[in-house]
Amino acid sequence: MEEEIRAEFESSGFSIGGADPGAAAEILSTLLTYCINYKMSPADLVSNWEVYYLNRQLNGLKLESSYLDGFLSHLQNEVKDRIIKEETSLHIYSSNDVDMLLSSTHTDEEGFLDTPSTKQEKPNGESCNSELTPLTTDRPSSSRLAKTNGDRITPFSQRVNKFTQQYVLNSDNVASVPSKDEIESTEDEVIRRVQPSKRCTLQVQRSQPEPGCRFMYDRIEDRFNYLEDRIRRSGSLFSASGLCGEPADATLASEESMFSVGMVICDGEGHLNEKSILLQGSVEHSRGQRVRLDLKDVDRFSLFPGQVVGIQGHNPSGHCFVVSKLNDSIPNFVDAQLPRAKKQAVDSEGNQSSDVVSRVLSSMGPFIDSDHPEIKKGAVDKSFQDIFLFEILRKLQDFTQYLGHNVRVILIPSVRDAHHDFVFPQPAFDLNLPEDITHQIHFGCCTMDILKHLSGEEISRKPPGEKHGDRIGRICTHILKQQSYYPLYPPPAGVPLDFSLANGALEIASAPDVLLLPSDLAPFVKVLSLDESSEEPKRFICMNPGRLAKGIGGGTFVELNYNEDTDKTSASLIRI
Repeated sequence: MEEEIRAEFESSGFSIGGADPGAAAEILSTLLTYCINYKMSPADLVSNWEVYYLNRQLNGLKLESSYLDGFLSHLQNEVKDRIIKEETSLHIYSSNDVDMLLSSTHTDEEGFLDTPSTKQEKPNGESCNSELTPLTTDRPSSSRLAKTNGDRITPFSQRVNKFTQQYVLNSDNVASVPSKDEIESTEDEVIRRVQPSKRCTLQVQRSQPEPGCRFMYDRIEDRFNYLEDRIRRSGSLFSASGLCGEPADATLASEESMFSVGMVICDGEGHLNEKSILLQGSVEHSRGQRVRLDLKDVDRFSLFPGQVVGIQGHNPSGHCFVVSKLNDSIPNFVDAQLPRAKKQAVDSEGNQSSDVVSRVLSSMGPFIDSDHPEIKKGAVDKSFQDIFLFEILRKLQDFTQYLGHNVRVILIPSVRDAHHDFVFPQPAFDLNLPEDITHQIHFGCCTMDILKHLSGEEISRKPPGEKHGDRIGRICTHILKQQSYYPLYPPPAGVPLDFSLANGALEIASAPDVLLLPSDLAPFVKVLSLDESSEEPKRFICMNPGRLAKGIGGGTFVELNYNEDTDKTSASLIRI
């Protein structure tokens, strides 16, 4: 089995112990122990090593004994997480459950031991989609998701919450940014501070599929057209920039230097590594053929599958392209060449206008999380749509009424929302809202955790002696450099990417000033640049606000005060 382990590592491009046979034998013996203790095959062990190797950004492709302790901790955490995930039947009661029971008018304790009823009684026989009115059931719900009585919502002006300021960006530029002591007050100071005062222009880029669109009808032809269009369009932008010539065929043998454009892919089903990098060209320039890339002469790169790059070099044998220069940034955005995305500015009347309120709440799903233990067990006695109406929209209605008509709310669904279409890219919510909040609540498109997905697939190299850079910031800039909300291909298992909807819907038509990338990774607020080498690099603010709730506890959110440019903008990362 030790030889199987060695063979699996070598097939993935890793060597064990270097030239010292004794060290290699000792490492193999330890790895064999890991396989036995954690009941893994050699292939599973190598897969876990590749995740650990990428996340830790280890140098070189040699597995040394100094890495084993950290790798063991990684395996132990993986086993612990798997065990915790399997314990979905465990219910931890919180103060919210106690409040639900105490506020109930039912005193029959036997009712709480029965299976929750699926019957629903709607007042006056009216549909729950027409009004945001409370829904009553024949016995109390056992679900924490459906526990709140709609008539007992605490108004925003009377709520008592505590917030802890975790990180502040440019706090000196805005006098209204509070100190930590001010945030940890007995009043909801965050809500009070967002009373609208000034007006500004807000442009919302609309590129999502329309509500009610057909999906799960994509064909091989749709996938081919989507990938080919990305390569072809990127090649046109490289040529139009004047920085390089017309793309050539990288698969042709030639001793002369040439420039080519293509998509990075892996030569197998495993993770990308330096020996498995292929470049797939366009049908126009290389008939869609692939060629292996040799990056030994490139001292710095950051690559992932699906990334479109421009390369300079030569192909002496016709089988391997020796790269001398690599450009992973598609030239500047040209709106005229990307007409698919639409821009919309919404005023207080809901019409197109250049004068828009400055206060916007962006709330990103999942709202009714399909991964929630109660959802998985089927223990809720309301429909998912009813839960969304009563637990989300009614509270948003209270929020908008308190702040007045000059506030806007943008709801962005997630593929994990149990009450919405499981497809990516995702259409907006299609709801019939009461007229008094229709003009205040808008719906965006999808929230896919591209940061987490890219983090597990990206490989990089830095010059010797250079300190580790900002890896998360580098991954964020990939989104704009590739001009795509989801440049990774192929997507991980479980991502319902529909290529018949993707062409156009995932394009970023112009560089945004603020980029929201919700993720399960650690929350952050960063000021990033697209091209540090240029005289006036495009600077933008990138934020991962985190999750508003984590388990039964509070999570994080971001309060942003945007003012013309990044130097005058402030932001606070706040933990509940």
